[in-house]
Amino acid sequence: MFTMRTIALKLFRAAWANVLTSISIITISICLVMTMSVYIWNANSQMKEEIQALYGEMDIMVGYNPEQNMLLTSQQIENFETMPGVTKVSSVSLAHTIVENEKSTSFYTVGVESDDLVKSRYHFNVNLGPNDVVITENVARLFHKEVGDTLNVTFNKTVGDSVEADTGNFTIQEILPPLKGTDSPNIILIQNDVLKMWMENSNAQTAGMFALIKTEDNVATAVGTDLKQLDGTLRVDVMSDYDDFKRNLQALMIFMIVLSFFILLISSVLLLSTFQLLFHKIKEQLMVLRALGASTKQVGRIVQLQLSLIIGFGVLLGTSISLLVIKSWLPQLISIMKMPDAKTNLPMIFVLGIAIVSFLLLQLITKWQVHKSSSLLPLQIATENENLSLRWAKWKTIIVSGAAVISLFLFLNAYKVGKNSGQGALMILIGTLLVSGIFLYIMPYLFTALFKISLKPIRTVFGKEAYLACHQLMPQVRRNTPIILSIIGLMVILIFGSSLFKSVQQNSYEYINSQYETSIKIENELNDPTITPALTKEIEALPSVSYAYAQSNFAYISLLIDDKWTSNDIIAIDVPKYVQLDKLDAIEGDFKNGLIVKESFAKEHKLTVGDHLKAGTYDNALHQEVPIGEFQIIDIVDSPINDSDLMVDWSSFLSNLETTSISRTNITDIIVETDDTDQALTDLSYLQERWPALKITDKETFIRQNDEMTFQRWSLFVGVFVILISATCLGVLQTLLHSIYSRRADYAIQRLIGLSPRGLIKLILTQVLSFVLYGLAVGTFLGLLVTKLMFTIDGGSYDFVTLGVTSIVFLGATLIVFTLQGYWISRKKLANEMIDI
Repeated sequence: MFTMRTIALKLFRAAWANVLTSISIITISICLVMTMSVYIWNANSQMKEEIQALYGEMDIMVGYNPEQNMLLTSQQIENFETMPGVTKVSSVSLAHTIVENEKSTSFYTVGVESDDLVKSRYHFNVNLGPNDVVITENVARLFHKEVGDTLNVTFNKTVGDSVEADTGNFTIQEILPPLKGTDSPNIILIQNDVLKMWMENSNAQTAGMFALIKTEDNVATAVGTDLKQLDGTLRVDVMSDYDDFKRNLQALMIFMIVLSFFILLISSVLLLSTFQLLFHKIKEQLMVLRALGASTKQVGRIVQLQLSLIIGFGVLLGTSISLLVIKSWLPQLISIMKMPDAKTNLPMIFVLGIAIVSFLLLQLITKWQVHKSSSLLPLQIATENENLSLRWAKWKTIIVSGAAVISLFLFLNAYKVGKNSGQGALMILIGTLLVSGIFLYIMPYLFTALFKISLKPIRTVFGKEAYLACHQLMPQVRRNTPIILSIIGLMVILIFGSSLFKSVQQNSYEYINSQYETSIKIENELNDPTITPALTKEIEALPSVSYAYAQSNFAYISLLIDDKWTSNDIIAIDVPKYVQLDKLDAIEGDFKNGLIVKESFAKEHKLTVGDHLKAGTYDNALHQEVPIGEFQIIDIVDSPINDSDLMVDWSSFLSNLETTSISRTNITDIIVETDDTDQALTDLSYLQERWPALKITDKETFIRQNDEMTFQRWSLFVGVFVILISATCLGVLQTLLHSIYSRRADYAIQRLIGLSPRGLIKLILTQVLSFVLYGLAVGTFLGLLVTKLMFTIDGGSYDFVTLGVTSIVFLGATLIVFTLQGYWISRKKLANEMIDI
């Protein structure tokens, strides 16, 4: 005697292909969701490790702002050490010093202890003595130093009316390589006891300028609050609170959540669609079972068992493949594609949780199919395709209205608490998913209403075949809703993912363009005063160079305005070259004494073109501003150059003063444009022989490296997109092929009453393209809406190229496949068609 289990398994034989398709759909979906979820789990763990690698074991940095002119005392350090939750405190001092008597620039110098906490922060290993120093790789390059060499360090300190110089010769004990993914900074480390005594306002009780604090796990924020209560004037920086640390991961997590949601949605609707095919295959057996007296409960058990087996096998197989992908294929992919190193740990509890939640979610989504199948009577099973009308009920209005109100409430609260905060981002995410759910829910009703409105215009414009096709579509909307939902979900994922990818790339390009105005940049890292504007003429004479101009550092200057000295920063630029390049309008006047002023600065101080202003600088000996010359305003510009309010030409008297009483406007960058970057770099290489400290970089290499890194980071998700697009396309085409094939009886009758083979092909294409085009249109609209809502958290740009290419490929595949199917059906003999059916 057969049990419900054996009957359910035997019925599978009638549709084994559909069963395998259903299992494969779930397998792919679970594999994608689990792989991405574990990837983000590991990304979170790796980010924390990278933060620790960058900032060491330090959880809090505490001290005073420089303008407060206050230093931490030994007593304060002892108080910090006794606070609950604090495990380690290390004092650190900070100063800017002159190295090897290079007075044109200063170097960031840190006084450190030799404990493990500060070593982890600054990444050195040696124990520093009073005469020892640690330098970074770039400092070693600039001064041609190696371990064991002597380095001269000078600190100028103002004492009363004079400037005293504290100088020391230190032995280099270690040279620090740059951290991964960063340039080598100009940093010098010496013993804290040495440096803190050099600093102004220092005394015997001074411990340092600030302190590094290590805390127990998850109490850093609480300790930071206690520190502020201890002394409200302290500046307290908690490393875990920095938004920069969380922004990239937050964007990635939001992307993964949205992507996973729509992957499960597509999987569910494709599963339901495939099960419809499966149900169509076994409906005759179900009719027999119902006719023989099988109860609603028994049929429900059969259908539930079939669905549970399909979902169970799919989840189990998907989980197994995910484990294989994460532990075997993913490391190989990372190695082959030279992607950044990624953790491939397997948190088994997390993996099992995803598997169980996915199984339960898919069971919940397919529960309605069980109820529907078990409640049908034999005649209803036979005629179910004829009664598929959609009806709107009052309870549906209540659900949609409630979801709309909740989503609006979430969006308003997100803007109130701050859209860039973690809480605001979560509200926007949930609100976006609710809005998506509303559109997806009412989509079939909108589709049906659209067809009812457009039937007459379609007949007028496209003919009777198109009219007949659209008229026959309305009863099929409910059955083919999973197809449309699949396409919509795919388009949302595609638009959201590709736009996020493009936004990351676009932001990188904007940063690169802000760093490189032209193809090549030459940096004067030591502010060498022997590099003069005459060098730009020499560079421009090279055949590979189109033009070149120099930019200066920000120099300190005072202007006498309304009988008061106003201090500002000023830069020197090549005014004729800027005018030639349309960066400035034509300027008339004496460049030697001329001053260019930003419009906002001019309005603030009521300045006009032609005004004369005395220029001065602060004299330390006299403790007052002293005149050094006079400027005449020759132009007022709308936007600043390099964010400067004041600009002069290189021929200005300010750039040619033979005095050290003011900070000179030395050349910091030479901007070079070329049509052949490689040749220009070769031609410019001689500069480094004359000035070894010059650093020559080019935009093309920077962009190429950035593109490689961007592609490497996102290549895993590009693979996910390709798999998902392929799986969705195959599932949609398979379902539509079966839908058209199952309606051969209708097509045969229409052929009998005069529909031509060409008209039949047109009818089939019209029906299929109506669903596909509607899905693409609604999916594009919803995708743009979801992306726009998510971009309220952080700005972005859309990738219309990927959207267009994917839509064209989808439509092209649909046209080819169903033109062939229509041709095949239209050429079948009517006698054979009627017999087969």
